[in-house]
Amino acid sequence: MNIFMDTSALAKRYIQEPGSEELEDLFLSIVTKVFVSTLALPEFAAALGRKVRDKEILKEHAANALKELEKDWEDLFIKIPLTEEVAASAASLATQHPLKGADAVHLATAMVTGESLFVSSDQGLIRASEKAGLKAYDPSVGPFR
Repeated sequence: MNIFMDTSALAKRYIQEPGSEELEDLFLSIVTKVFVSTLALPEFAAALGRKVRDKEILKEHAANALKELEKDWEDLFIKIPLTEEVAASAASLATQHPLKGADAVHLATAMVTGESLFVSSDQGLIRASEKAGLKAYDPSVGPFR
């Protein structure tokens, strides 16, 4: 199965948090291809920086997590750029749903790719994706069914 992951789900692959094991199980059991927005890389780096500043993780752990993502970035993920079509769709979604701009970009990107499963750990984004007609899964709430 092909999936689209936003940054909140992608982070679970590199930082141990609730849902990390469920995400890994999903990868090992049914995932064929993983699509992401190119926005995920800087968004993940920013989240790591915040976690270091808030003393949630050590600087060395953040550096290792970013290094692991950068390795996978080249080999594992199919990266979808922010095109004019995605930007226009994201703007429309942001007016229809209570979404942050980055979340609207992830949802619009997922809709453009047409992939079968949208993976996120943001409940607002999950609700918006389901309203938009996507099948959604949050690994932090339990195993995929």
